[in-house]
Amino acid sequence: MSFPFNDVAWSAAAKFLSQHYRTGEKVLAPDLFWRIVPAIYRYRDTFGRSTRDYDWVVLHKGQLSELDPVFLRSLVRSAAPVFANEVFVIFSTLRRQEFAVVSDSNHFQSLTAMVAALGSAAPQSQALPNSGEREIIRNFATMTDAELREAMDEFWRAGGYLYETLRDQTYFSEIDYFLRDFVGNVEGREVLDLCCGDGWQLRNFSGAKRVIGIDISDCAIEIARQISVGAHFSFYQMDAHRLAFDDACFDIVIFNDSIEHVRDAGQVVREAARVLRPGGLLYVTIANRNSLHQVMTRKLGYPEFKTNHHHIREFDMDETRELLARAGFAIERHGGIFLFAYWGIPGIDHLVRDLIDNDPEIVELHRALGRAVGADHAYCSVVLARKLMAGSRIR
Repeated sequence: MSFPFNDVAWSAAAKFLSQHYRTGEKVLAPDLFWRIVPAIYRYRDTFGRSTRDYDWVVLHKGQLSELDPVFLRSLVRSAAPVFANEVFVIFSTLRRQEFAVVSDSNHFQSLTAMVAALGSAAPQSQALPNSGEREIIRNFATMTDAELREAMDEFWRAGGYLYETLRDQTYFSEIDYFLRDFVGNVEGREVLDLCCGDGWQLRNFSGAKRVIGIDISDCAIEIARQISVGAHFSFYQMDAHRLAFDDACFDIVIFNDSIEHVRDAGQVVREAARVLRPGGLLYVTIANRNSLHQVMTRKLGYPEFKTNHHHIREFDMDETRELLARAGFAIERHGGIFLFAYWGIPGIDHLVRDLIDNDPEIVELHRALGRAVGADHAYCSVVLARKLMAGSRIR
């Protein structure tokens, strides 16, 4: 979900936190606040913790059952409330003159009464879908390379991607469809899969001469090796920005569901061009920042949002065309996967999310509409590009 900027209480709490937060400070907050600060500790982290373990605590009055009651009682007794409205109370353990304590606020007083009424029941928090993370949600765009590698290892150790909804399952069936349709016959070809993860898509290339998957995560590579489908498959831990392969040694490079996860997409695409033979193919999918739901979000006056906290940068098709052209590719085919008219839009998403995720008719309509609208405004853009021969020019 995107952050509910349409909600006055949420928006006011986000504005206060973003105005006063400083880099490196520890924030305990509801999951969606990862869109406001670089990292947040989740409510489940409070069990056995001291209030001194956090610089900021953002309490949602409707989610108190997700926190440790002992932690909550200590918090309202000892920490300074510096912001309060009908939904949120924000505490700070920092000592700054800019903060005005709001302990006399009716909104704070109502919170203390709610905390006093709490028992010692187990938390009711739900797992964050597809996160692979437990106590902290980190915005990957703010990480160092070493932190990214560690975070991806943690993600894959925790189980990797979950495909629990009908939308998820249909979406990845569409990726398989386009991969087979666009790339075509791989008999006798040599294939490189960049950022291969657990190698799930490489089953499409059992007829290839050689298939290599690389990923920054050691854990993902180990999983991929375990599910390998043939002796001509091999997997290596490697940074896609610096490929340890000779020039012109592959016929096909797959860059699937990954361009938004790398630090410098231009460098990765240049590396793909380097290791491809002249006339070789690059297949890439792009989380489209100009998808219909993003266009509508911007026109409603809300900030653009990334699909999830793993994404470093998302691209529209104009940016993708330029990225590929600069690396010496010419686009041969393109298509669209899914069209979400209202996905993530503040004030609307929560009303339609279950339909979008689980209703067979709606899922099928979104699948068909994605193919119809194409790469420029679908949720995910799909591109097949060919490396130009020496001396060729893009028309």
